Amino acid sequence: MKTKDYTVLIAGRENVGKSSIFNKLINRQKSIVDDFPGVTRDKIYGEAEWMGKKFTLIDTGGLLFHEQDRIKSEVIKIVKEVIKEVDLVLFVVDVTAGIVPEDREVYDFIKQSGVPFVVVANKVDTREKEINAYEFHNLGVDLVFPVSAAHSYGFDDLLDYITGGIEALKAVDENEKITSVAIVGRENVGKSSLFNALVKEERSIVTEIPGTTRDSIDTLIEYEGKKLLLIDTAGVKKRKNIKLKAEEYSIGRAFMNIKRGDMAVLVVDCIDGIMEMDKKLLGYAVENLKAVVIVANKWDLIEQSQREALKLKFTEYLRGVAKFVSFAPIVYVSALKSKGLEELLDVVFYVEKQYNSRIKTSLLNKVFQQAIHEKAVFSRSGDIKIYYISQVESAPPTFAVFVNKKEKLDVSYMRYLENKLRESFGFEGSPIKLKIKPRQKQEEK
Repeated sequence: MKTKDYTVLIAGRENVGKSSIFNKLINRQKSIVDDFPGVTRDKIYGEAEWMGKKFTLIDTGGLLFHEQDRIKSEVIKIVKEVIKEVDLVLFVVDVTAGIVPEDREVYDFIKQSGVPFVVVANKVDTREKEINAYEFHNLGVDLVFPVSAAHSYGFDDLLDYITGGIEALKAVDENEKITSVAIVGRENVGKSSLFNALVKEERSIVTEIPGTTRDSIDTLIEYEGKKLLLIDTAGVKKRKNIKLKAEEYSIGRAFMNIKRGDMAVLVVDCIDGIMEMDKKLLGYAVENLKAVVIVANKWDLIEQSQREALKLKFTEYLRGVAKFVSFAPIVYVSALKSKGLEELLDVVFYVEKQYNSRIKTSLLNKVFQQAIHEKAVFSRSGDIKIYYISQVESAPPTFAVFVNKKEKLDVSYMRYLENKLRESFGFEGSPIKLKIKPRQKQEEK
């Protein structure tokens, strides 16, 4: 029987080093860390391990209770929801500032939740500052852990305490392969709304303010007994429009998430269509051999009577401006109205199957020989013979084409062979990789 993950929430006011502590505990940089307040605005999930025991860690935005800013209000709303599900709260404070009024407000908020918590006094960069950490006992807490995220000080004791409270860990099947799907696109096209609709909870802040998501968020979902790891990423904008260092960092993160995922789901605005940045995202996905699905969002803005005609027109338009991903299926959805989501998930799982598919060698070569018969290979540097084809990998489907010479086949002929493979076996949403291999001498005898 599987048990619930032991979950730890990091909370505190802005700029006390919550994200630095999160990164230190999970032992890799995942949250955006910088020296100005308000950088982390969503909640970020990570897995930490200490002495063989694992727990889930959640980083959150800074809590400010008297700000009128919409994003600050959304952060409070998100923390109120997530704190109900956690086992322990790490209340992070800044030892160099001492107790400030905002700390007392966060303390009251956490205490009212009824969840066990301890104080983590950050920025204890010298032994002398450790004494200052104990000032926070005046808040009425029993346990204060002095740490320095910058100098990796004090974390052994903190981790011993956290893992000491773990009575049951969720059983994980390490052999289970779960496809990771990066949801990408330009800012303000509805990525986070789609993400939230798919996970059926607000794990990402959704507002009308462009650029709200700057970190990536990983969430495991299950649909009809099948699992997907969804990655919500920051909205990408042209470099000349980048004004903040954190935004530039998040763009790199968006491309990185495409690379670490198995599939890229590109969200576009069905009104605006495909922009140059969309093509770059698609190009990066194809270059890195990722499966691709295109989502035309905001379909609810189109009149019902016009949808069928516009769907044909829009599909033709997309195929025209992004021919290099003509293999990618297009799904029309309304993230706001939660319409078309089942179709999208069906398509995603279908593409996943295509991406991981393997073709029997006998069937593959039957199609291959027919393709060669219909169109003979041509080489300007002399005769070239193609002997056979073999699938050597999946995810993506990768084929070795064995020839009599080391020279590469003409690009147009390679494209012809790829099209023939697609005609026969589908591979919708999946790139195809062809490798030219010289046939071994012993094979030619």
